[in-house]
Amino acid sequence: MSIKNLLLYLWLIPSMLLITACSKEDDPDPGPEPFVVPDPPAHGSVADRTVLLYMGGDNNLGRDGFAADDLAEMAEAIKTLNNSLYSHNNLLVFYDQYSASVHPKLYRLIKKGEVKASDTDPDNKTLVITTEEELIYEYPQEITFTEPTILKEVMNKAFTEFPAKSYGLLYWSHGEGWLPGKYENVAIRSTSPLRWMGVDWNNKSADYKSGIPEMAEVLKQAPKKFDFIMFDACFMLSLETAYELKDCADYIISSPTETPGPGAPYTDIVPTMFTSSQAAIKMAETYFKYYNDKYNPNVKNTNANWTGGVSMGVIDCTKLDKLADVTKAHLSSTPNLNTLRSEVFDYDKRSSGHVGYYDMVQLMEKVLDPVGVDEWKKAFQDALPYWNTTPKNYSSNASVGLFSMEGTNGVSHYIPAGGYSATRDAEYQKTSWYKAAGLSQLGW
Repeated sequence: MSIKNLLLYLWLIPSMLLITACSKEDDPDPGPEPFVVPDPPAHGSVADRTVLLYMGGDNNLGRDGFAADDLAEMAEAIKTLNNSLYSHNNLLVFYDQYSASVHPKLYRLIKKGEVKASDTDPDNKTLVITTEEELIYEYPQEITFTEPTILKEVMNKAFTEFPAKSYGLLYWSHGEGWLPGKYENVAIRSTSPLRWMGVDWNNKSADYKSGIPEMAEVLKQAPKKFDFIMFDACFMLSLETAYELKDCADYIISSPTETPGPGAPYTDIVPTMFTSSQAAIKMAETYFKYYNDKYNPNVKNTNANWTGGVSMGVIDCTKLDKLADVTKAHLSSTPNLNTLRSEVFDYDKRSSGHVGYYDMVQLMEKVLDPVGVDEWKKAFQDALPYWNTTPKNYSSNASVGLFSMEGTNGVSHYIPAGGYSATRDAEYQKTSWYKAAGLSQLGW
């Protein structure tokens, strides 16, 4: 071999070795071990977000299986949640169920994995993932979940053990807008009490009273202002409710009317709760899309096959003080209350237990001075970043069934009735919205 060829050969050897090394198939990062389930955030470590589901199922919703179905959906959602979201976020559940023999408990939903080999081929292995309840605390006795002291205890336990950079709250039960709570001095199971957010059939709670203001005082004590509060409950997208909670959360998510019997589609919604931005809007969009895809007014609506539609909205609480100021500045007309209640759309189609949750935009068009209407509508739109509805919604009132949502705008507002509802009207005057918006100018 010539000196020239020898030098060329010696120069090529390192290059060939480099090419060979770079082509090795086992060098690239193989990624996560396929048979390992990632750990959730460690106790006491700061997660990206901790979401607390406060589920009040000690009523007909628990008795009839709706709570169990929604919990099963949440378990499925955690099981399939991608590893990145799972390892950086917490989903905690407080559940007061319809059973005196099973006490209320607080737990975290976590994944468990088991490697199983095929019966016919031992080398063919798969990872089977299940969801389990990691117990945080179990009450030693029955409680009344609507009591603010219970909400405070649960919240403190949840967020002390599972702190986070941000927090979300899902409140699941019956809903009745801004109404104050009142239980008759008889067994709860045999009455239809005026209620606040939630109905607890623990019949030891006679004469217990509470309301959204009491709830707000508890939620203000959270480590941080909530990113969102979602009410999976009827009639909770009321301006009065949102204004009472405006210092507790950035966004309120709910419906101005009756919500579907099966509740939120949690299998789809849980992943959106842990998105870093616009979680509230994504949750509402997901809720709406699920029922919009099933909507069919020509098919009989049932809880097993909910075709009766839905309406969902999101209120931006940071814009509510501006809305109150504009409302107060432009209140003018004082139409007859009966006229208002007959001409403004009412989301409440019940005959028994009717309260009246009226469309806020339609109401303001009748009580504001003409000059201020456009300014008011701009402030309202700023405070409602998301709102959507199917053409019709469903009422539990059998004589109504499906009713048109044409002309609605997504947020409800109370109109006093006078006379027979004097007690309720007096309670309304105590609401923060009534005072901030200057509704006394209307003689209410």
